[in-house]
Amino acid sequence: MLTRLRKSARPAAAVAFAVAALVTTVPAATATPSPPSVVLPDDDPFYDVPSHVDAKRDGTVLRWRRLPAHELAIPAPAQVWQLLYKTRDNAGKATATVGTLLVPTARWTGPGERPLLSYQTPEDGLATFCAPSYLLRAGSKTDDPASEGQARFDRGQVADAVGRGWAVMVPDYEGPRSQFLGADAAAHGVLDGIRAARSFAPARVHRDAPVGMWGYSGGGLATASAAQKQSLFAPELDISAVVLGGVAADLNAALASVSGQAFSGWIPFAVAAVRNAVPRAGADRYVNEHGRALADRYAHGCAGAPILGGPHFAAVGEFEAWPGSLTSGPFRDLLHRLSPVGFGGTPAAPVLMYHGTEDELLPVSAARELAAQYRARGADVVLTEHAGQGHSSAQTVGVADAVAFLTHRFAH
Repeated sequence: MLTRLRKSARPAAAVAFAVAALVTTVPAATATPSPPSVVLPDDDPFYDVPSHVDAKRDGTVLRWRRLPAHELAIPAPAQVWQLLYKTRDNAGKATATVGTLLVPTARWTGPGERPLLSYQTPEDGLATFCAPSYLLRAGSKTDDPASEGQARFDRGQVADAVGRGWAVMVPDYEGPRSQFLGADAAAHGVLDGIRAARSFAPARVHRDAPVGMWGYSGGGLATASAAQKQSLFAPELDISAVVLGGVAADLNAALASVSGQAFSGWIPFAVAAVRNAVPRAGADRYVNEHGRALADRYAHGCAGAPILGGPHFAAVGEFEAWPGSLTSGPFRDLLHRLSPVGFGGTPAAPVLMYHGTEDELLPVSAARELAAQYRARGADVVLTEHAGQGHSSAQTVGVADAVAFLTHRFAH
């Protein structure tokens, strides 16, 4: 479990503890011979966006490939495909991204049609090697141990879902430009991934299959964005359930939370993310030379890199171009619009939210605000707060309730 780290703690020990907590979310797998390395997405022509993508409908499968079971780092009896499908980036421009679709080999014996779960990992990256289509494969490598620890957890979650007989779609919702924090890009990537899975004939996902969406942390951010935009962007989809765990409900609250603690390297990382997702916003103008240098340093990696690289225990003011440049005015307004609390729209499906009361990265107060906002707009929302749990521990503790909620909703 992660705990709030005070400045009085020795930085090296505190950072080591924080990294260990993130990396050891789930036990490491039993040692096996190392698989061959996987080609990076940037070097894999399968990921290339076709020139004719503009002419296709959103969610159209543009190309696909079958993955043998041994190429997937998930011990699940399933047929596996990777689909390149048409979607839209954060500015609404046509593009394409990849989703990994798993369908159990065993016959579905539950009520109705086999459910489809769209599972959003905390992709949280500014490079394509942070994408789940890469990290789910055996032999993939990240630039930091924290991201690998999270990938192990996600592989286990996907395996469990397949074991329950559910088809699972895991989208690279950030798209080919890795637009982390791009709320529209994430919403499009998730919803078009569901469209692609439903239309892909070899997978035999029934058109009447119940559909659920689930994500934790950054994956919860993407799931919330998709749920809030679904009625506008993909009204034909009938979503049965939405699960938001440890959701980044308010990016401004997250910025304030990491200021002055071990994860303060995420402040310049967030600036780099905004710069990439919303280039017209000119995010660089809001940070000083030190902040820009750090944003450049983390502009091509995953979110785990700033945990190790720091700076640690730095206040947000140490990166600002002028006092309040990151915490007030245009930059604050921009983060608000990229956050679920400011993105607009309301989930049409019932929502389960779960959050640790001691979450040191994404404050539970923001989750409460989002839940209240949803309810005020007529949504059916349950918020479960796990007393004493931090960000990493709540991810594990909340799984049982999430699975029970999805199972119940899929049966109705």
